[in-house]
Amino acid sequence: GVMRLQMVLASAILLRARSFTFSSRFVSQNNRRIVITRAFSDSGNGGSSEAPSFYDDIFETGNNSPPIHPTSTPPSPPESSPSPSSDFLNSASSETKSFLSAASKGTGSRDFLETQQESLRAITDEIYQMAGKEFNLNSPTQLGLVLYGIKNGGSTAKETLEAMAGAGNPLAGKVLKYRALKSSIKRQEKQEERMVERRKLAAQNEERRATATPTASSTPNLKDNFTSGRDPLLLIDASAYIFRAYYAMPPLHRSDGTPTGAVLGFCNMLNRLVMERLLRGERPRLAMVFDAKGDNFRHKIYSEYKANRPPCPIDLVPQFPLIRSLASAYGVQQIEASGYEADDVIATLSVRGRKEGVNVNVVSSDKDLMQLVTPMGEEPSVHLIDPMKQIRVDENVVRDKWGVGPEKLGDVLALAGDSADNVPGIKGIGPKIASALIEEYGDLEGLLKGAEGIKQKKRRELLVEGKEVARLSRRLVELVTDVSEEHIVGMEGVDVSELRMEELNEERLLNFYEEMGFRDLRKRMKNRFGIEGRRPSTGTKTGYYKKKSGGGDGGR
Repeated sequence: GVMRLQMVLASAILLRARSFTFSSRFVSQNNRRIVITRAFSDSGNGGSSEAPSFYDDIFETGNNSPPIHPTSTPPSPPESSPSPSSDFLNSASSETKSFLSAASKGTGSRDFLETQQESLRAITDEIYQMAGKEFNLNSPTQLGLVLYGIKNGGSTAKETLEAMAGAGNPLAGKVLKYRALKSSIKRQEKQEERMVERRKLAAQNEERRATATPTASSTPNLKDNFTSGRDPLLLIDASAYIFRAYYAMPPLHRSDGTPTGAVLGFCNMLNRLVMERLLRGERPRLAMVFDAKGDNFRHKIYSEYKANRPPCPIDLVPQFPLIRSLASAYGVQQIEASGYEADDVIATLSVRGRKEGVNVNVVSSDKDLMQLVTPMGEEPSVHLIDPMKQIRVDENVVRDKWGVGPEKLGDVLALAGDSADNVPGIKGIGPKIASALIEEYGDLEGLLKGAEGIKQKKRRELLVEGKEVARLSRRLVELVTDVSEEHIVGMEGVDVSELRMEELNEERLLNFYEEMGFRDLRKRMKNRFGIEGRRPSTGTKTGYYKKKSGGGDGGR
C-alpha cells in the first residue's frame, strides 16, 4: 500500500519534477557561465605567480610531461565578484584547502578518485540497508523490484526516480546519487588511463633521446632545443577568441562609452599566459592570428558559407581595433592573410613551425583546427589549448570527442556538416554515424565509392544522392597548410621559429590600461613592475592610442 501511494504521488508531481529538471539545467548553464567568466576575469594579481599552473604548462609541457588535467579548477574570480563557494573555502580545513589546491594544478587526481570510490561503496551499503538485501543496482529489473515491490512495476529512468525522490522516497534519491558517482568515477578512470599512456610515451621518447648517438647532422643547435617542448610557439586564434571573451565578460565601458569587456578579457588571458615570462626578461614565442577583412576563397566555392551567422554585436564592433592596439601594447606580432581565414594561416604556420623544429600550441577550441593535432608521442607536435576549459587537446581528446583521429576529422565534418559555418554535409548523417562510416571505409572517398554496397537502404540512398555535397563540404572544411608568403601580412622576412614577443615595455602597457580605463588592473601591474610611485606619461611613444579617457574596469 505504501509503495502504491508513492507511485501515485510520483506520477502526480512528475510534471513538476520535469520543470525542476529544466530549472536545474538552467542553473547549471548559469553556473557554467560563471566559470567561463572567471576564465577571462583577472585573477586579482595581474597575472602573478599564484595564477593556475595551467598557463605555465602551456609553455612548459610538450609530449614529455603529463597532460593538463581536464578537471582543473578555473582561475579565481575577481575580488569584487567573490565566488559563491567563498564561505566554504574560508571555513575549510587546511587539509581540504591543500586538496583543492592540488586539484587546481592538475595533481591529486588519484586521491580524488579514491575519495569518489569510497563514497560509492558507502552509498551502495546504505542502499542495501534501506532495501533490506543486496541486489544488482545496475539491473533495471532488480532495481524496479526493490522500488515497486513487484516485477516490472515501473520505470527506473532518471526523471521517474527524481519524481519519486521528490515525493519522499529516500531510496530513489540514493540511487540517483549512486548513478552520478558511478558516472563520475568512470570519467576519472578513463582520464587516468590516458595519463598512464601519455607518460609511457613520454618515457619512451626520453629513452630514445638519451640513447641516440650524436652525428654530424644531429649536432645540437638553437632550433634543436625547441623540440623539447620548453619553448613552443603559441598561436592565438584572435578573431575567434574575441567573441568568446565578449560573451564571457560583463558589459564594461570606458567613461566615453566605448565598450571594453572583450578587451579586458583578452588582457587577463595574455597576462596569465606570458606575464611571468616577460617579467623574467624572456621573449616568448607568440603571435596573434586574425581573419582578414572581406570574403575568402571558401565563399567562392560556396556562396552560402557562413551565411547563417547573425550580425556582429554592435558593442563588439568597436573592440576589434582595440584588440589590435592591445597586441601592439604587449608587443605581439599580428598576422593575417588576404583571401584566407585565420584557421588557414594557423595551419600554415603550424606546418612551417614543425619543419623548423618547433612545437606548436594553438589557443583555440575550434573543431576545424583539431585536424592539425599530431599523433601521440610525435615531435615536433601540434596541440590545441582551450583556456576556458583549461585542457590540452591532443590526439586522445580528439578521438574521445569525434570517434576518429585528427587525420580523419575533416572527412567526418564533411559528412555530418557544420551548422556554425553553414557547411551542408549530408542531411541525416550525424557525427556518430559519420565517424563509424569513416572508420569502416577508411576515408571519405572510400566511403562514397562503396556507398552502393551499404546494406541500410536509407543510409545508402543518402550517401548516393549526397556524394557531390559531401565532396563540396570536404573542400570547405579542409585547412590550407601552404598559404604563400606573399599573402601573409605581419611576419615579412621572419621565420616561424622567430615569432617572438618584444621585450616587456612597462610604460607602453600601463598607458594602454589607462587608455582603456582599466584602473584596477593598471594599479596591480604597477605594483608588479615595482613602479608604484611612478606615473606613466599622458601620451604614448607608439602613437597607437588616439583618445585618452578615464573610466574603470569594474574592479576586474
